[in-house]
Amino acid sequence: MQKALPLLNPGASIVLAGSSAATSGTPSFGTYGATKAAVRAYARTWAAELADRGERVNVIAPVPVDTPGLSGLAPDPSQVQGPLDTLAGSVPIGRSGRGEEIAAAVAFLASPQSSFITGAELAVDGGVKQI
Repeated sequence: MQKALPLLNPGASIVLAGSSAATSGTPSFGTYGATKAAVRAYARTWAAELADRGERVNVIAPVPVDTPGLSGLAPDPSQVQGPLDTLAGSVPIGRSGRGEEIAAAVAFLASPQSSFITGAELAVDGGVKQI
C-alpha cells in the first residue's frame, strides 16, 4: 500500500484479498487465518485514513473457490476430488465458487456503482459464513 498510494488517482478504489478464514478457527490454517484477519483490520484503518483523499478500501472474502491453488493442496492429484466435494457440500447453495464470480464482485467494488461503500468486507462465499 505504501508504494501504491502515490500511484493512485484521487477517488481510487482499493480491493484487498481477504478470506472467510479470518473469522473461523480451521485446524492447520491458523497463520493463514491470522493474516487474513490482519487484512480486514488494515482495510478498516486505511478506509478511515484515506477517506479525505476520496479513496475507498474494501475487502473481498471468498470461500471456497475451485482453483488450481485449492486443488494443489492435495498431496496427490488423485486425492483432489474428495476434499473438493467436501468443501462444495459445506456451501449452502451446493457448489464451490468460480473465479469469474469472485472477479465480478471485485469489479463491483472497484466500480463507481459501489461509490458509497468503504471499509466493508464483501463475503462471496455461497452463504458459508452468512447462514
